[in-house]
Amino acid sequence: MIGKKIRERRLELGLTQEELAHRMGYKSKSTINKIEKDLHDVNQTNLIKLSKALDCSPSFFIETPSHIDRPSDAVMMYAEKLANLPPEQRDNVFSYIDFLMKE
Repeated sequence: MIGKKIRERRLELGLTQEELAHRMGYKSKSTINKIEKDLHDVNQTNLIKLSKALDCSPSFFIETPSHIDRPSDAVMMYAEKLANLPPEQRDNVFSYIDFLMKE
């Protein structure tokens, strides 16, 4: 999930959990530890802060299934899932896509 990607990126940069916590404005590394273990949800605001702290775009943290070989397959899979969502959740997805595109 997102926690794994955060940990991978932090390690790529050679940062400790404590250093990342400091960049995020946290008092201790415990929140970073919980985020990396997917025990703590990351809201949109914190995702932006994390992307800045880890020098990457917010979309870096969004995983796509590795079993999909062609982009058109992924588009169709997500279109089907999107079509099955209630309208309010679908609007939330569109808002999030708009947010990611503002990079």
